[in-house]
Amino acid sequence: MSIVPLVKVSLVGVLNDKDAVLEATQRFGALHLIPLASVQKELEAIPPGGGREAVEALRWLVACPSQLRPVTDPDRFDLEGVVEQTLKNRAAMKDCEDHVARLARRIRDVEPWGEFSFTDLAQIGHNRLWFYVVPLEKLKKVDPSDKILEIVYRDRYRAYIVLLAPEEPPVSDMPVPRVHVGSETLSSLNRSYEAAAIKLEELQLERQVLTKWRYVLARNLAAARDRAARRRAALQTADADRVFVLQAWARRDRIAQVRDLAGQIGVAALIEEVSEKDSPPTLLENDPSFAAGEDLVEFYQTPGYRDWDPSPVVYVSFIVFFGMIMTDAGYGLLLLALLFLFRRRFAGTALGRRMFSMSIWLSVSTAVFGVATGSYFGVKPPEGSFLAHFDVLPLGNVDVMMKITLGIGVLHVVLANVMRACHENTLSGRLQPAGWCLVALGGLATYLGQGTPLETAGPGAVVAGLLIVGIFGSDRKVNSLKTGALRIFDGLTSLTRFINMFSDVLSYMRLFALALAAASLGETINTLSGQLNGAVPGVGILIAILVLAIGHAINIALGLIAGCVHGLRLNVIEFFNWGLKDEGTPFRPFRKEETRL
Repeated sequence: MSIVPLVKVSLVGVLNDKDAVLEATQRFGALHLIPLASVQKELEAIPPGGGREAVEALRWLVACPSQLRPVTDPDRFDLEGVVEQTLKNRAAMKDCEDHVARLARRIRDVEPWGEFSFTDLAQIGHNRLWFYVVPLEKLKKVDPSDKILEIVYRDRYRAYIVLLAPEEPPVSDMPVPRVHVGSETLSSLNRSYEAAAIKLEELQLERQVLTKWRYVLARNLAAARDRAARRRAALQTADADRVFVLQAWARRDRIAQVRDLAGQIGVAALIEEVSEKDSPPTLLENDPSFAAGEDLVEFYQTPGYRDWDPSPVVYVSFIVFFGMIMTDAGYGLLLLALLFLFRRRFAGTALGRRMFSMSIWLSVSTAVFGVATGSYFGVKPPEGSFLAHFDVLPLGNVDVMMKITLGIGVLHVVLANVMRACHENTLSGRLQPAGWCLVALGGLATYLGQGTPLETAGPGAVVAGLLIVGIFGSDRKVNSLKTGALRIFDGLTSLTRFINMFSDVLSYMRLFALALAAASLGETINTLSGQLNGAVPGVGILIAILVLAIGHAINIALGLIAGCVHGLRLNVIEFFNWGLKDEGTPFRPFRKEETRL
């Protein structure tokens, strides 16, 4: 487990050769580019044809219900033109569909009132027409004695009333709010609807014609993303007169290859070591068996370049925590069987293979803890049976399980502090984690060692740890009364993390709580199924099987969610809180996605 050492590479070349240099660098695929200019506005101005736009265009064409025969000759294909035309078609179709829907709704609203147009106000004594759709059961609430109104249409449920008045009647005069009919006539609305519907059909035909490019567009997606990446990279270089500078981070062990690349493309290569002012990205490198740990770590936070790589620890602890939460041998074996059936779906990519390997271990961990707690689809093995001999974790014993989970929490937090101390360079950076280790271990000894010598030794370790943390709260030199006061303040500030230590260790009790909840739910499902089997003769067994299948499927789904969320949370929150100091950025090489067969 390690964070790969990097160096800073500066490629200096002639401006006219920049495009060729960028393409060669992208083909090399081992440099993390450093932006040398703020180019947000220029990046937004990149024309269609980039990776995201091409993906959206392809999705729009593939989703078309009626498609033409695909063109397979790439020489006739204009990527940027097709992408731009497709996206315009999509935007126009969506606008047209919205327009048609609005017109259809307006026609439905106006149709019951018939064909009419508003006359000049002077001709009707400056009165206005107010429209109401009144349910028949509320019609009796309308008082016509002081109003000029007319029921122009009536169906089985509603009455359509037109009221004549110079101003809108008060809300209390009518049982329903008025309807906004609008000034456009029904015939005009129908003509507009017909024109919009024809326009929509034309756009649908245009989309259908564009579907002939879906095959070559799919094959050129990677090339489109590569082209867009080169455009972004071209805007991030430093250009002056006829010279440009491309700066990037590279692995230290690939310096020779970088120099060879520079010689091949005719540019000068300057290699610099990482300085204290630099903030390099973090490139994690682990044994393939622990590679999935990198995905777990970077899911939440990438460690800083000068920190340490927690991937193996997170990988192992996540597997253990997941198994403790699921804790059922039957569920673990079922998950193993499903993974075996769908194993080919994971084999296509490196990420899929890493996830498959980790999923195997997660299932094994679930089965192992299930055997240790004596849970097989929520069923306990009979007393004295072979499987009963492996039932060593008393899940129903709250006191014992609390001690186990708190012990796991303390050991996990202590490991985080030990690893941090090993990778610190300052005296306070090394001694503070050591002090917190004493605090955590002393608290655990006090809790577990009641009635033993540990009960008296534990508080002493806690006090010693707090003294170390307080004294070495910082590396500030004391050369005056002010700096002495600030040094004391630093120590007191460091001691405030005692509450964090206490709460973080208690967080590990969720392992016991979730395991107990999953086991209890499995037992409840089995009990309910048995009761249904006895209560309903004949078909009761079918109902019982259905309850078993659905109930355990729900319990497995809840266990998977809880195992992933809480198993990962204890690593990326509690463990990272004590183990990592800085947050970094992941190493993202500038490389081609396009593959050539």
